[in-house]
Amino acid sequence: MRNHNLYKDGFCFLPAVFSKNQAHSARDGLWEVINGHYETGRSPESRFWNIGDDPASIIKIDKPHLCNQAVWNLVTNAGLGKELARVTNANMIQVWHSQVVWKPKSKKNSGNAGWHRDAQYWPFWNTEGLYTAWIALSNVTIESGPVRFIVGSNHWATIDGLDFFNKDINSQDQVLDRSHSNRDTIDALLDIGEVSVHSSLTYHSSNANRNQGPRVGMVVHFCTDDAKRIMVTGENSDYLDQIEDQSIAPVIYKG
Repeated sequence: MRNHNLYKDGFCFLPAVFSKNQAHSARDGLWEVINGHYETGRSPESRFWNIGDDPASIIKIDKPHLCNQAVWNLVTNAGLGKELARVTNANMIQVWHSQVVWKPKSKKNSGNAGWHRDAQYWPFWNTEGLYTAWIALSNVTIESGPVRFIVGSNHWATIDGLDFFNKDINSQDQVLDRSHSNRDTIDALLDIGEVSVHSSLTYHSSNANRNQGPRVGMVVHFCTDDAKRIMVTGENSDYLDQIEDQSIAPVIYKG
């Protein structure tokens, strides 16, 4: 599983970056954020799950690193920055966005995340120099609904009809079959503290969590010195202005 190349395959796996203590501390911090306790006094950018919502649903909150020091420490870790620079061959790594994705034991398809590539949600970026690091804050087994990558899909043309929020993965598989029936899929099985990295163009998804405990991941969206901003109009026109503010979008490596 470990012998994958970020450029050829669209994803790779890092050596263990975080200790169990670091991972547990960040996980505890994320649980505080999920429950509405913001240690720093700053609120997250967006909440897609609120207290009282279905406890079997995926809990997704944007930019929790603003709210808790242990979470901030996780995403700004110097060792993480160095490893991300190594695998992307970059001179600069900047965290421009983050998410907690806390997946409780699923009911039916409540834990499904449909096939998608991250770039389809980022109209304000070009596709070069944009990646996602997925930090395991629990052991991720085949039963816990790991992220699944399609090998080499970062080189594909865009496929219409695929979406993170569509939980009917069987129907999405049929869409994929029309153009890529012989695709190879890899499950990101990770021990706590390990990290996967994928390109913004890599198609990925995940299935239900069948374990009793939650599958906990910290998603770190980062850019390198190759990233280029695209000027857009409408509601996202000023979204990337925040990259000038390192209290929101910290640079975690500079060569």
